[in-house]
Amino acid sequence: MLACCRFAAAADIELDQLAVAFLDADLAAIDALEQFVLLRLADALVFLAVILSTACGTKIIRGASPMVRMTELSHQDDTITLQLSMRNINGVPLDILSIDFSLTVEEHELFSYQGPADTNIVANGTETWSVEVEESQSSRELLDSLQNGDVKSLPYSLKGSIESKEEETLHFQYEGHMYPSPGRPGQFR
Repeated sequence: MLACCRFAAAADIELDQLAVAFLDADLAAIDALEQFVLLRLADALVFLAVILSTACGTKIIRGASPMVRMTELSHQDDTITLQLSMRNINGVPLDILSIDFSLTVEEHELFSYQGPADTNIVANGTETWSVEVEESQSSRELLDSLQNGDVKSLPYSLKGSIESKEEETLHFQYEGHMYPSPGRPGQFR
């Protein structure tokens, strides 16, 4: 009788009707009802399993901007060499055609660059990219003041964009502090 009550509640059938059917020995109707409820329950469980498996699956990120950070900056013979770490957070490779950025220190543009980058970063990977630019007088003075210990650090802002082979323009921005590299004159991190 307990099994009959459970299935009756699931199928939204009145207990009175079920009792009458049971008392009338209409066991075939109860068996059909149990089969119907079990089939609907199985259908619901399969549907729930499909929904949960798709909700928990990996999502591939596409078109997200890379994380670009300055890893090292050096100056020598009126030339600044900058190394950038570019991390691709996308689930697909990122083919960079060109890059356009500026490095600003204390609201003074240290330098800017616009040109080809020709870098391929694997999915969820990181690449180091270097560029050399001509050093201006104001850039030299700022970096020399940091090297000589006149200031302990220089706040900087790195802003720009990259152009990918998929013809997407992806923007990036990072703010940090620049410090002299110990034991390495003319190099900063």
